[in-house]
Formats: sequence, C-alpha cells, structure tokens
Amino acid sequence: MIKLVLSDLDGTLTEERNTYKLNLTIIEKLRIFEENGIKVAIVSGNSFPVLRGLHNYLGFSGGVVAENGCVVFFKSKVKVCKDMDKRKVEEFKERYKVKDSWQNLYKECDFSFTPPELKADMREWANINGMYINSSGYAIHIAFNPAGKNIGVRKLIEMHGLNKNEVAAIGDSLTDLEMFEEVGLKIAVSDAEEELKRSANLIINTKDERDLSAFMKKVIGGEFEYR
Repeated sequence: MIKLVLSDLDGTLTEERNTYKLNLTIIEKLRIFEENGIKVAIVSGNSFPVLRGLHNYLGFSGGVVAENGCVVFFKSKVKVCKDMDKRKVEEFKERYKVKDSWQNLYKECDFSFTPPELKADMREWANINGMYINSSGYAIHIAFNPAGKNIGVRKLIEMHGLNKNEVAAIGDSLTDLEMFEEVGLKIAVSDAEEELKRSANLIINTKDERDLSAFMKKVIGGEFEYR
C-alpha cells in the first residue's frame, strides 16, 4: 500500500509547464492523501527555502527533496551532495553564455541556468570536472557527482523507513526518470515528456477533477500493481 507520494513541482503542481501559478485542483487532491494518512513530499530542482516554504503552506508532511536530490528534509535537513565550487559556476556561465537562475542565490550544491538546451560540449565539460549535468526542460543543472533526484529520493525514503513499493511519484520531465528509479508506482502527467510517459505505470490529467479523483481512490484503496 502507498504510504508516501512524491510530487515534482514545475509542470506537475503548476498550471502549465512554464508558469509559477499553482494548480489548485491537484493540490486539493494531494491534501486528501494527507487526510487519509498518506504523506506528500515535494521533489524538485528548486532551492530548499522555496520548497520548504511551499511544503508547509500547502499542508504537506512528507518532506522535501531540493536541488535535484542534493538537499533532503524530513524532520531534519541533510545534504547528500558536495557544496558547489562557485568558481565552477562562473566558469560554466562564461564558457556557455548562460544565465543564472534567480534561485542560485539560495542554493548550496546544485546550480541551474537558462536557456535549458543541453549541448554535447557541456556534457564533456561536466565529465572532465567530475560533475553531474542534466536539463529539466526548464533549466540546465550542474552539481558535483554523485547527484540526481534518485539519490535524494532514496535518502528520503530511508528517512521514512519505507520500501520502494510503498512510494509513488508524480512528474513531467526527464529528470523525473531519476525519481522513478526509486519508487514502485510511477505516474506521469498528461503533458509530460514522452520518454517519461513510456516509463510510467499511469498517466493522469492534473486539470481533470474526475481523473484525479479516480486516481486517488485507487491509491488510497491500494488497487495498483507495480512494474
């Protein structure tokens, strides 16, 4: 039975993929999980202060995985990646003419940049420097290896004392493939990347209240089989 639901933020809890406006329909449904004893956590590349605040104000209790897996919170905060060398941030920006995310001011390990197009020479630079690099479709992320949502999700599940078949994850982007590696029930939103949809057990329309209600009843009732 599912005891913890992990949700990505951008494109999953927002109305559209490129907006900050929250989708109140899915948030209302996730709160019903909490009322039924299923904790909800937020997993995202966003900074810890942003996610920690949202987690509290949205009424969730499952914790936070911030900075693409590098910072984890459930009752206490844990860093699972090395702190970023700010000289590497400046080198990356200068070499590839990318712009800082506004959230880099509040980050410790994983730093993000726009535009989000990830190029082969960027991967080569990251490999030479022992760094993780990925694109969420919203921004390019760099961090020292090991990094990625899978590492942070694994730590959060350990902090809860659960196994993967007791955990579900909802996402929309290719970085959520890393999150899917660590859970039993994999859910893609209807406008997710096609590769993520192919990896999912279920696809849901987060703007359709009937679709969300049917999904919730199945999760609460323990009706899903996992891959």
